[in-house]
Amino acid sequence: MRDAKARLPLIASGSYAALATVVFCTMLAETVFLYPNYFHDIPNSLVVADEFTAVVSVGSVMRPLGAALTLAAVVAVAVGLWAGQARLWLLASLLSLVSGLALLSMLYLWPRWTILFDDRARYTIDELSRTAREIESAHAVRLALGALTALLAVIAALRTYRNRILETAGTGGPRTVACQPTEGGPEK
Repeated sequence: MRDAKARLPLIASGSYAALATVVFCTMLAETVFLYPNYFHDIPNSLVVADEFTAVVSVGSVMRPLGAALTLAAVVAVAVGLWAGQARLWLLASLLSLVSGLALLSMLYLWPRWTILFDDRARYTIDELSRTAREIESAHAVRLALGALTALLAVIAALRTYRNRILETAGTGGPRTVACQPTEGGPEK
């Protein structure tokens, strides 16, 4: 049981941190490569975007990836609470994930994407342009919260790794090491 309590937190937090980083990098790539093409000449650019994403859309990739990330976060938090490691870092990351990526996406952004791609014939060009600006603004917030989620997850994984190393070294946990200078300087 002790070995599992030592290994599981590192596996859970490390997996979560890696996935959070992948999701953030994917969001960043989406922002750089797709958004300028989507929004440069509304409504014509939306027609081209529809054609480009006819086989695989961003939502086809990001929604399952987001679900996997949420599951990984919940598992990492549960294991972190069980093991008593990096709890606050993991909880903060989960809060950023849920508020910024999940809720902002589902409650605010997805309905606006529907306006642009599924229902655009019902709206004027001005309404579509305003919707695109709203998406860009909300996406900037989502991108910042995605970066925060990944950063906090990585810090949690590093804290868990540090605890694992200190336990393996036999110190029993985190401690402060005071360095004392030697009279002759460093040994050669």
